[in-house]
Amino acid sequence: MAKVLLEDDIALNRAIKKITELDGHTTKSYFDGQDVYDSLSDRYDLYILDINVPNINGLELLKLIYEKNSSSKVIIISANSDIYSLTEAYKLGCIDYLKKPFHLEELRIKIAKQRVNTEDILKNISLKDDISLTKKEKVFLTLLLTNSDKIVTYKMIEDGVYGEGNTMSMDSLRALVRRLRPKLKDILIENVLEEGYKVIS
Repeated sequence: MAKVLLEDDIALNRAIKKITELDGHTTKSYFDGQDVYDSLSDRYDLYILDINVPNINGLELLKLIYEKNSSSKVIIISANSDIYSLTEAYKLGCIDYLKKPFHLEELRIKIAKQRVNTEDILKNISLKDDISLTKKEKVFLTLLLTNSDKIVTYKMIEDGVYGEGNTMSMDSLRALVRRLRPKLKDILIENVLEEGYKVIS
């Protein structure tokens, strides 16, 4: 997935660029809104935009991006939490919003959601005795499978399965894993002590 990152905080810009590229994305990063505007003739799948940046802010760019390419997706990040900015961002078409400070894992999950179709991921999974999966089991298994080369941390599971702002208890997570494991034919879900889970297939 080709992405554009606009963030004028140098350290955060570098951190986001590094983690997205480690996940296999091609990311062009900018510190100034004018530079992003000048690149709009190029097509990108996803834009990650800070609101408060020099020259052209993230909300103005959001509108301009959709005028140029309505199929692009935009995630807004900002330290500004006022309801106007949030409402305006969604009104203009952003697909998600992250308030600073945030954990980089949160952004990784939001990016992963945009390129993953749960049904496509799960369509080739063999289940025992044609048992069906619940919605939460599907989301959890998709999260594991799309991160099959790494440990899926408890934080990633809490945000990706239980939803941002909801608290995940370890008992509820263990119960989810206990229900899911017997349904899978060729996939093992392994607990990584004090870190999270990973799949072995």
